[in-house]
Amino acid sequence: MPSPLPNPIRILIKGPSNVGWFSPMGGPRTNFGFPRACEEALLQAGRPVEMRAPTVPSELVKNAVRRWEEEMIGFSPDVIVMLYGQYESVHLFLPWWLERHANSQVFPWRRWSAIYRTYIVRPVWMFLAKLQSKVDAAVDPTIRRKKHRKVIADLEQIVHHSQVMQGAMVILFELLPPAKRFRSWFPGMTRRLEVMNADIEDLVNRTNLPNVRYFRVSELVDKYFDGDVDLATPDGFHYTPELHRLVGEKLAREIAEWADTQPHLQIEPNRSRLRSVRPSEPTG
Repeated sequence: MPSPLPNPIRILIKGPSNVGWFSPMGGPRTNFGFPRACEEALLQAGRPVEMRAPTVPSELVKNAVRRWEEEMIGFSPDVIVMLYGQYESVHLFLPWWLERHANSQVFPWRRWSAIYRTYIVRPVWMFLAKLQSKVDAAVDPTIRRKKHRKVIADLEQIVHHSQVMQGAMVILFELLPPAKRFRSWFPGMTRRLEVMNADIEDLVNRTNLPNVRYFRVSELVDKYFDGDVDLATPDGFHYTPELHRLVGEKLAREIAEWADTQPHLQIEPNRSRLRSVRPSEPTG
């Protein structure tokens, strides 16, 4: 009779394009987003994994609240990772739907749609974005506090659902500020993200549970990129392949340590051999 297999760690990762988009894109297949890098590290340690990362560019946390039943109840994740609050901090007043309409790549490229997008939508969007950048540089960047509070309330609701169900491990990501390329376009975004990060960390502290944690991406930027966000996210927002892998490996170690405390996920002691993050020269 074959030996029984251990239960896989079920991991659900939610967020916008930062979850799977690279800076730059177009690299080899061995460039893994951090969900797959995390999965690889756990598998190489002998830990079975069932990973899901149903992410959407410009995803809002309010949409994750709407879909939590279909994404979480049946799948019953052991670990829920959320990277939210970044997109909600980009714009001072431009609406989400307009940005998505102007920049979405999910549309049929036909003659009339191409004319519409090239000569109407994009010029209007650029005009409004330039206007917004001027206003954003002149007013309090956190003036829309109601919008900010909604993000935190939505995150708290998902955390609550995860604990009521089966006490899943929940990891909320620290959000990196925009790199130089986009700081002139979104002058107030850095400040908005500072406030957002402080409130996300406060949410974790208020929850006061060992399985609800705050994941500091900046520690990896400090260690491997000399603290330079322009090297870590050269296109302005998205992680380099190297940072994706470093995040995935760090995330895997944290998940594995937690899984060792869970009876249904424990494996033979000699089978878990997670690699340490390999030494790396600062990117530059």
